[in-house]
Amino acid sequence: MGLYTTLGIIGAYLLLSLLLLPMQYRYIKQLKEDEKERKVLGLTADAYYERMGFETQQLHFNAQGNLLFLGANLLATLVYNWKHKRS
Repeated sequence: MGLYTTLGIIGAYLLLSLLLLPMQYRYIKQLKEDEKERKVLGLTADAYYERMGFETQQLHFNAQGNLLFLGANLLATLVYNWKHKRS
């Protein structure tokens, strides 16, 4: 592969990550809210995910484990942590 092809692929991945950032940010935000709810209910993470429906479990698995979303997940986590810094 040529240099321009490699740079084009990296550029396209970065652009895709930026386009997916708002969706992944909302996903990270919802995960944090679910974690608070789980703690209020006194459930372990495994028990909480077992209570979810199959479709919801698959959505979580895909959003967390897909390499396509890795860049957007990292950026969304950084933005979320930056916005919700504890003083």
